[in-house]
Parts: sequence; structure tokens; C-alpha cells
Amino acid sequence: MTTLAAFFVLFQEATDIRSVSWWLPHSPAARDVLWLAVLGANLAVLLYILHKLLFRGKSWSIPQALRDRGRGIETQLRDAETAHQSAQARLKEIEQRIANLPRELAALQAEAEREAATEFQRISDESRREAERIVKIGQQEIAAATKLAQKELKGLAAKLALDLATQRIRERLTTEMDERVVRDALAGIVPGGKVN
Repeated sequence: MTTLAAFFVLFQEATDIRSVSWWLPHSPAARDVLWLAVLGANLAVLLYILHKLLFRGKSWSIPQALRDRGRGIETQLRDAETAHQSAQARLKEIEQRIANLPRELAALQAEAEREAATEFQRISDESRREAERIVKIGQQEIAAATKLAQKELKGLAAKLALDLATQRIRERLTTEMDERVVRDALAGIVPGGKVN
């Protein structure tokens, strides 16, 4: 009650507030009573509303709202702590990856060099096999062309020998010799050996 009395005394001494109240009665005693009554009514309404909000509100009250807000803040703090720990773990992982980056780059470079050497060797072997295959095909074609040329050369030599022999025979063969050769040949074919 002493707080309430101090509150009333404070407002009684504030003459500037009461002086703007032109609607109050003109006698100072009635004016003070009416002023205290209005002030008391306002205070009663305010206290009723505060009491209703603080202690009797069914769907919403300040203490319940504060408790809910406190729980919400606690939940947010836990979530923030979890997120902070997750971020710290990710940061450590990223820092480790950054620290391992030169080694990873060296490993990637060594692997790329090995793959390049392997690919070079594969291409080189493939090129060598292809060259050997082309040489073998070329040799086979040369051998076939050589055999064909030899065959043609033999045919040409036989033809030339035949032509030369025919020419020599014609030069040496007389009509008498011709008849005798024909008779001797026919004698060998006909049985009995005699031809007219």
C-alpha cells in the first residue's frame, strides 16, 4: 500500500497535470477528490487488465508467453549450438582438405603422368603393330608381284625361245627335211611303222 500512497502523492504534487483538467470542479477540495477518484479508477482498470493478462488469461497470458518465449530461445540456442558444431566440423574438414591439397595435387599429377606414360606406350605399341602389319602386307604384295613377274617373265622367255626356235627351224628346214620329219613323226604314231 505504501507504493500506492507514494503514487498518489506524486500525482497530487503535479499541479501542471491537474491544471489542464478544465472539466474538474473549481473548488480545490472537490477537485482533489474527483482527481483521485479518476486516478483510482484508471489504476483499478489497469490493475484488472494486468491481473487478467498475468494470471487469469486462458488462451494467452504474459507468464505463459514468457515461458514459451524462453523455451523457444532455448531451442534456438540448442539449434544454434548444433549448427555451430556442424560448421566447426565442416571448417576442420575443409582446413584438412586445404592442408592435404598439395599432396592431393602431387598425387593427381603423378597419376596423370602415369596415365600419360601408359597411353604413350599403348599408342606406341599400337603404332608399331600397325607399321609391322603394313610392312607385312607390303612384303606380301611384293612377293605376289615378284611371283607374277617371274611367271610372266618365264612365259615371255618361253615364247621368245619358241619364236627363236621356230625362226631357226624355218631357216634350216628345207622341204625335203620337212617331209622326212613329218614321215618320221607319223611313223611313230601309226601302228606298224609304215606310212606312204
